[in-house]
Amino acid sequence: MLYSGGRLVVKFGGTSVKDDFKEAVAFVSRLWDEKEVAVVVSAIKGVTDALLEFSSTRKGFEWIEGVHKDFAKKYGISFEVFIDPLRELKNLSREDFPSFEAYRDHILSYGEWLSGLAFTEALRREGIPVELFKPWEIIETDGNFGNAKVDMGKTSRNLKVVGEALESGKVAVVPGFIGSYCGLRTTLGREGSDYTAAVLGEGLKARAVLIMSDVDGIYTADPRWVVSARLIPFVSYEELYVASKAGMKAIHHGAIDVVRGIPIIFGRTRDWSMGTIAGYESSSLPILVHRINGEKAVITAVGVPEIPGFESENGSERGIPWARIEVPASRLGSTLNRLHLLLVSGRVNLPRTLSIVHERKEASANNI
Repeated sequence: MLYSGGRLVVKFGGTSVKDDFKEAVAFVSRLWDEKEVAVVVSAIKGVTDALLEFSSTRKGFEWIEGVHKDFAKKYGISFEVFIDPLRELKNLSREDFPSFEAYRDHILSYGEWLSGLAFTEALRREGIPVELFKPWEIIETDGNFGNAKVDMGKTSRNLKVVGEALESGKVAVVPGFIGSYCGLRTTLGREGSDYTAAVLGEGLKARAVLIMSDVDGIYTADPRWVVSARLIPFVSYEELYVASKAGMKAIHHGAIDVVRGIPIIFGRTRDWSMGTIAGYESSSLPILVHRINGEKAVITAVGVPEIPGFESENGSERGIPWARIEVPASRLGSTLNRLHLLLVSGRVNLPRTLSIVHERKEASANNI
């Protein structure tokens, strides 16, 4: 038994959908044995960028279609589930929308919708009762196309139908990243599926939101750049918010305030490894976050007031200090490793994965 009782929201990122789809389906199947589960899925990795290009140039449809054909063949799903939405996508006309931004968001919505169709079909093949929801009928937003903000009041009322599906014993699948404004589809910004998962977590009163990807949690630095990066067992909402705004891609920063009070658990899909819990506790470790802007790289050390030996821009947000430097992009790797040695490596060793589930300080219905 992985976890007994309660209601969970589980989000799978684009790499998980592309490379670890069977493991994702098996994970949901296992969770469903013990609890109510709502699933949020991202587009197959690479598809959102291809759709963005298609919206501007009308080029690349064959690649998008081919990716889904290969996906269906790889995972034993009938390609027929994709045919109608792909036909709709191909035939969309800019003239049918009030603005290019509305047209672009409508096109971008197909990535997550196609993933939702695939996940629903896979669960049905496993004999699991499942209901797929159109996110543009559930998630209501403002009109800021490309980076829309969810109207939680309206959306919470709409989520009652999702809750009813869960109570009836079904898995609810809600494609991420997509909302609607005045009947037009909107998107929630990059990493917007995290935002969708947070909205469902709050609106459905889940006991936890699981963010599943190709890494097992939040690290002190990107392990692809820093070999000695350490997995952080516990991170506070405030630390996560500041790090996300600075460029960490583990979660959409807009999701954090929505889901505050509900634990966020970060894990790896491939082996169901749970590495980090976000909540009210902190491991008090710095987090190095970077962004590359052309030939420059901006590095932010979250949780430290200054960087010894460097001229840095220093600040604080939500009570979390940060220090920021800019270096040539060619020196990003060496600088990250130097900073990690300076700020992190001297601290006590921590386990690579969690072996416990940590409870919130406050006793509430959302405890895990």
